[in-house]
Amino acid sequence: MTTYDLRKQTITMDELFRVAAEEKVLVVAKDGTTFVIETADSFEQEVAMLRQSETFMAFLAERSKEQATISLDELDREIDDELAREAAAQRNKA
Repeated sequence: MTTYDLRKQTITMDELFRVAAEEKVLVVAKDGTTFVIETADSFEQEVAMLRQSETFMAFLAERSKEQATISLDELDREIDDELAREAAAQRNKA
């Protein structure tokens, strides 16, 4: 990671992006605020776009209100029961 401290040096945006295309860049602004600049992959871009979608965010909000059809405790019991049945079946084969 390359660091540019704008309190001590200057860099053009083109230079900054050229470096950021190759590696992450830490930029310290004149007020001391720090930023990391790096290329965005398609997944990160899609996530950013979805966060801006009111329709998608409303969909997520609605889905989060839905009650689970099975509790985690009940699922855990069902898994334990199934594992016990499988173990018993294995013992009966022997």
